[in-house]
Amino acid sequence: MAVKMREVRIDHRGKPLPKAIYGQERQDTGAMVGYKARWEEVDQDGVRHPRSKSFSASKSGSLDKALAAAKAFHSEVRATVENNGSVPKVDPAGSMTVGALFKEWLAKHASTLSEGYGERSVTIWDRNIGTRSLARMRLDRLSRDPSAIVRFQDSLITDGLSASRRWEILKLLRAVLRWGRRRHPNALTVELAGLFKLPPQKRKRLPYAADAYGLERIIEAAERRPAREDLQPLRDAALIAAMGFSVASRPSEWLYSARWHDLHRNSVELQRSDDDSADESAGLKTGARGALLLANAHDRLLRYRGALEEQWGQQRDDALIFQVLDDDGPVWVEAKDGDQATPLAWDANAYKRWTARVWRPARDIAAEAPDAPGGLSSMTFYDCRHTAISMALHSTLVVGPHGMNLHNLAGWAGHDIQTLQRYYAHLITRYQDDEPIDLAAECAAARKRVEAEPFKPAKRPAGPQRAQQRRHRARRRANAAAPAQP
Repeated sequence: MAVKMREVRIDHRGKPLPKAIYGQERQDTGAMVGYKARWEEVDQDGVRHPRSKSFSASKSGSLDKALAAAKAFHSEVRATVENNGSVPKVDPAGSMTVGALFKEWLAKHASTLSEGYGERSVTIWDRNIGTRSLARMRLDRLSRDPSAIVRFQDSLITDGLSASRRWEILKLLRAVLRWGRRRHPNALTVELAGLFKLPPQKRKRLPYAADAYGLERIIEAAERRPAREDLQPLRDAALIAAMGFSVASRPSEWLYSARWHDLHRNSVELQRSDDDSADESAGLKTGARGALLLANAHDRLLRYRGALEEQWGQQRDDALIFQVLDDDGPVWVEAKDGDQATPLAWDANAYKRWTARVWRPARDIAAEAPDAPGGLSSMTFYDCRHTAISMALHSTLVVGPHGMNLHNLAGWAGHDIQTLQRYYAHLITRYQDDEPIDLAAECAAARKRVEAEPFKPAKRPAGPQRAQQRRHRARRRANAAAPAQP
């Protein structure tokens, strides 16, 4: 049975005790068994909580030692105890270093954005920040000496780093410290974001925009690309058409968000499924929204689904449109806890391989076609989005009798009006006095023209890697056909 205690204000020698220290006596015998120090802690929300710490004679060795230990503890907090009897709770994160804060930021924040963002952040940190003394500085020390941020920026300039590289480094460090300030306000007690001076970013290249004819030529080259399975060219053509003839989507939105039940005749709804276990922000840079879908894209997407169903049967409506495929069809990941399986999306490496093996060769072939738009050979896959916005800016969707109305286009593109005007100012100026086009008719005419006038590029010599592969296969066939040696 637990022994009941009572607190007294005198010590075992009968002398009065200091403030916030109490003697502990047994209620049954009245014997003094130890001492207790009392105080209050204030949490990060400003709420006071009573706290106490006991010092027993059995653990300390004697009542004199227990009293001395209680007084020593009381002396450590005396200044704040005398001030309303409260002790602010020490944040253990104060001993955390900036490098440890980055690891916490990476695990709890960066990983929820995208795989590629986390990988780039690790590369920038390891090469430029992790090797410097700032990464080993404690957060409480950084709060007392915020000028360390200024010294760090000066060291980057002294080391001769370019403005663009310094911009990446400082932007990452600022993001980590901002997150740490919100996460550990008692450790990072100073707002450090105002100390960062990011180098000005000067745009080196305006967004490139082709036209419907150029996109159709690229789709033509992708469809004729040699492939092991007939389904791959249909998928490639559908992906290029989805990017170029939707106003206006991003590659990540088609690869991670768009599902068959989101596809409609004139639009695609870019959103995440309610039962999706993946992070809801992946693939949705500006949140869920709808994009305008043109017939050139809609027809090819339906043709791709028809090929999928012809080979593997009826496809689920909640499947990703561009889902990973294997020999058994679209790949689904079984949930460990018995929940519904989730579709497997492309990873960053699969997307990079696709752009290198499919997009770039098709683009280079299309650039050789007659009447191909200038600059097509340097067009990136993301420029398909700029092309779609450019065509919309030149069409009756935006241009009316009273000038341009950018509100609908900004909604389709996932921008605000100011961003759209700033980023595409050169295209707005280019088409300012031109007669607007009928976008659907313009895209349909470009498709008919390409189908009526197919382009056959000149045969190109195989590259060194492909030539080496062919020689290797030839040697293997020769060795297999040679008679065995006795």
